[in-house]
Amino acid sequence: MIFRIVLESLARRRRRKLLSVFAVALGIAVTAAVATMALAVGDKVSRELRSFGANLSVTPAADGLSVAVGGIDYRPAGAGAFLPESALVSLKRIFWRNNIVAFAPFLYVPATLEGQPVVVIGSWFEKAMQVDKSEIFITGLEKLHPTWKITGQWPTDDDPQGALVGRRLAERLNLHPGQAVTLAAAAQGDMSTPTAPPAEFIVRGILETGVQEDDEVLASLASVQSWAGLEGKVRRIEVSALTKPEDAFARSDVSRLKGEEFDRWYCTPYVNSIAYQIQQAIPEAQAKPVYLVADTEGRILNRVGALMALLVVAALVAAGLAVASMMLATVLERREEIGLFKALGATDARVAAVFLLEACAIGVLGGVAGYFFGSLLAWRLALAVFGSAVGVHWVILPVCLALALIVTLAGSALPLGRALKISPSLALRE
Repeated sequence: MIFRIVLESLARRRRRKLLSVFAVALGIAVTAAVATMALAVGDKVSRELRSFGANLSVTPAADGLSVAVGGIDYRPAGAGAFLPESALVSLKRIFWRNNIVAFAPFLYVPATLEGQPVVVIGSWFEKAMQVDKSEIFITGLEKLHPTWKITGQWPTDDDPQGALVGRRLAERLNLHPGQAVTLAAAAQGDMSTPTAPPAEFIVRGILETGVQEDDEVLASLASVQSWAGLEGKVRRIEVSALTKPEDAFARSDVSRLKGEEFDRWYCTPYVNSIAYQIQQAIPEAQAKPVYLVADTEGRILNRVGALMALLVVAALVAAGLAVASMMLATVLERREEIGLFKALGATDARVAAVFLLEACAIGVLGGVAGYFFGSLLAWRLALAVFGSAVGVHWVILPVCLALALIVTLAGSALPLGRALKISPSLALRE
């Protein structure tokens, strides 16, 4: 009997019911779109933010006192101890190895170019590293700094003479792609690096970064190692890792953490915990976060997350208010029906059941429609922003239905209270 009453109630005033379903569907669509984006492209957002540059700097632990700002070593080029190039593969063997997006080694050699002092940097441009029998990891400067602007082309690691010249240096010396340059190694005082004979490189491209690399020369690591007599050695490693924004627990003193607290800190991809694991993998190294990059990324992720959460809350509140207004109008129009229903012996529970079942039907219809519309919206957004589509995540459907029911039931609470207060005698007298 009660289900028949509910079905007949839904069939009447269809326009108002459709408006309620539409309001709920819009609120759920926003929720579904945000949830789908978070599940499907959360890593893509972090990878886009990785274009800021490396957020970890690895240097030899034997360096002694360092001169660093924001985790970046600013001592003279070539100063200090070295790390073995063979140890770099260990970066892809830590607990959070899948969060290591890219890394590149750096070897600095002071030199002169046409009488001007410059720093020659040896690094990987695009390196295929054999991690194990089944995994090959592609890394290097192209992956580490995707926003660097190159006029010309990137050199390759198997090109012993290929080099990139910084934009400001190229402008001062009037250098162009395809031009040959001769670099003479500069004296390095009491450093252990031997004085190398002049070396000829060919400018493959002009590099523009906006920072110190615009005044430097970059060549393949093997070429610079051979020229400087430092085979198998690197001075510094820059690492780009996907990390979780820091909170109070992330900044805990790891030496005081015990048991479960240490396990939770170790198994969370904080920039500090990844640095700790790198130092475990390479004992002769010290890894430090580049806080200028890590903090900026964390602030952006937190603000984007807060904005998305605020958007979802606003959409659901708006949907709830729309349902409340529709339900209240329905209660006012049906006062005589409610009064007659009570006069015939219906209890408050039976009256409430009619309105609650009607609200549940609206919630289910709005939840299903909103889920599919939100999935379509997320697909279009991902395609427009990230250039790749996202699929349908069915795990979100139960959440959307639950939220839709909560919104409709919450929106029906005030109108239902008004309905239960209606006196049968007054309603029938009117």
